[in-house]
Amino acid sequence: MKKRMKRISIKWRMTIYSTISIFIIFMLCNVMQLILIHALTSNQEEEQLNQRSKEISTLIEEQSKHSGIKTALSEDFFENIIGQNEMIRILDQQGQELFSISEDFPDLQSRDLKYGFHRVKENDEDFLMLKERLIVGTFKGTLEIGQSVESFEEFMERVFWVLLAGTILSLVLSIMGGQLLARKFLAPLAVMTRTMRKIEDQHFQERIPVMETNDEFSQLSSIFNSMMDRIEASMEQQKRFVEDASHELRTPLAVIHGHLSLLQRWGKKDEKVLENSLQTSIKETNRLIKLTNRLLMLTRMDKQDEHESIIACDATEILNEVIHDYELIYEQLKIAKEDITKADRLLAIPQEQFKQVLIIVLDNAIKYSGDQKIIAIRSSNHENKYKIEIQDNGYGISQEDLPFIFDRFYRVDKARSREKGGTGLGLSIAKDILNKYKGTISAESTLGMGTTITIVIPYTDQRYE
Repeated sequence: MKKRMKRISIKWRMTIYSTISIFIIFMLCNVMQLILIHALTSNQEEEQLNQRSKEISTLIEEQSKHSGIKTALSEDFFENIIGQNEMIRILDQQGQELFSISEDFPDLQSRDLKYGFHRVKENDEDFLMLKERLIVGTFKGTLEIGQSVESFEEFMERVFWVLLAGTILSLVLSIMGGQLLARKFLAPLAVMTRTMRKIEDQHFQERIPVMETNDEFSQLSSIFNSMMDRIEASMEQQKRFVEDASHELRTPLAVIHGHLSLLQRWGKKDEKVLENSLQTSIKETNRLIKLTNRLLMLTRMDKQDEHESIIACDATEILNEVIHDYELIYEQLKIAKEDITKADRLLAIPQEQFKQVLIIVLDNAIKYSGDQKIIAIRSSNHENKYKIEIQDNGYGISQEDLPFIFDRFYRVDKARSREKGGTGLGLSIAKDILNKYKGTISAESTLGMGTTITIVIPYTDQRYE
């Protein structure tokens, strides 16, 4: 049964489940109504019989005052007060029947019945009897009174058939209502299904219409659209990355292939051509190695576990160490340490990663600083984070290019970047490293006046020992 239900569409499952639920609820309500009506009817029957018993007792008592007890307990007296479909029986103190009077009432033996109400069935007909003590003057005995309740049973039977008809009608209406509800509630799901099928057919620009109901379907549509936006952006970025990487790899490979072909044809005999081709091939090979290493670094960073443990580092010590190394390597470089503030605590980034970020930023600053290589470095404590600013006096970046300098393979001046050995991956790698450790990197620049790169890295809870 469960396997069959799983094969049925959600629309029909909702219809079936809602129909069964509504039918069961309606049937339970009808059963409860039937029980309640039966209880109320029974109470009403007993109340009427009890009132009749009191009325007869009062009549006997009044008659005994005027004509004596014998007249009050005579058959002639009771024949005058007997009702239709009613039975009156008088028993003495020993339980012997004195007389019994009835109108179309069967002969029912009640000697073994206890005092109170009793329901008796005789010849497929229902009767209600009441047995009570009767004390009038010096007489002590028992009064039995009975009435036919067939009319009440017929009434209950009619009520039963009416409720049964209502139950059947409710089943039909619940099936129709279940279908309408399923169709209405699942309409957004049908829209989602159609949209997803279009997306499956490579229409990635398709989006699910978001309704203004602010219900679960609306929230699901918003989440799905947001997810598709990210997937499309990621696919577009991946496509652009592959195209850019292919282009970057193709250029040095074409240069190397050209020079090797030149050497193969006739360049081996010309020492000048041979030397030039070898130098160019080595230069392009180094570019390939550098580019490949950076691509591998990006791949490894994408696969790193976000929850790996972080070995904190001393920001001031690493910063001074990198500055010292660059001053030794570049004789013409002048680094102005305008305001190097000692970090309050250790940074939440491994030493090698932090050093890699500084090297990338300083390399770019040196490459594009022009003839006078002057770099200013400032650092400060900033809202539980360490802030580093590296400013060069180079060519600067236009406001149109500035938002894209952290994208992979993006280069402001491609010709100048290739001439200086740039790959367009450095700042992208730096941004990925800082994002991994909840840091940020940003840039401000003015054409012809230089660029300022700002790095912000959060502290750990670990202080210096």
